[in-house]
Amino acid sequence: MILDARVRPPFKSLREVLAPTPGARPSVKRSPLVSGYERPQSMVQKSVELFLQEMDEAGVDKGILVGRQAGHRVVSNDDIAELRDQYPGRFPLALAGINGIDVPAAIREIERTITNMGFNGIAVDPGWWVPPMYVDDPRIYPVYAKCAELGGVLYLTCSLMQGPDISYAEPWRIQRVANDFPTLQIVVVHGAFPYTSEMLGVMIANAPLGNLWVLPDFFQFIPGFPGAQDWVVAANHYLGDRILYASSYPVRPLKQSLAEFRRFSYKPGVLENLLAQNAANLFGMKI
Repeated sequence: MILDARVRPPFKSLREVLAPTPGARPSVKRSPLVSGYERPQSMVQKSVELFLQEMDEAGVDKGILVGRQAGHRVVSNDDIAELRDQYPGRFPLALAGINGIDVPAAIREIERTITNMGFNGIAVDPGWWVPPMYVDDPRIYPVYAKCAELGGVLYLTCSLMQGPDISYAEPWRIQRVANDFPTLQIVVVHGAFPYTSEMLGVMIANAPLGNLWVLPDFFQFIPGFPGAQDWVVAANHYLGDRILYASSYPVRPLKQSLAEFRRFSYKPGVLENLLAQNAANLFGMKI
């Protein structure tokens, strides 16, 4: 079983999940994100049917649908629910995108999606909100509290990409949120790159609470990123039950991402946990 823990297939508004910032400078060729990149036809043609074929070709059994509502990158949670309901065997889990700038509206959307629509949690990108916010900003806390109250999982995106500067990825801020909401299960998307060592330290410190998970995605498996091997060592020794695998499609294609992830050396049983069992345990799903 392979469960890709973060996918955004090309369906309706999900096609805008990576909409470029208006007026942004073009990407630079020296970025590892474009190194060896193989653009699949599902991206080119924006086709869900081709995406499902690519899942089969890659050997990916299921995917977790993840929303985004961050500035100009707005994905409709109704579109996510529609896609999930069309292919329940493929997409058994879904997280609603939430913009926490308007807290009352955010809380209403959390209640609507989790309570009324069967979503499994929420996904937030505070560094991309307008204005950007740090993940431990007290103004966001009612959003976290509502997610915890309803038993949802929180996907918290933190990396050098999520904010005006890399201070928005500082792991100690994540640790503060985890400590303040001990019953809230938190998945740190992008693994707080480039603070890999610090994030590992936070994960070790979090062991008594056990409410932090990490999803390094392409910041680990794309060749060339510093600290990639540190996640492998951690998985093989003390974090084998707390790391999730995800391609983060459409940032990276399904088959290539899986091949790049599998090139590392894992102890027996560890890879199986990373590819499916850990996510299943987190969401209480039988596989």
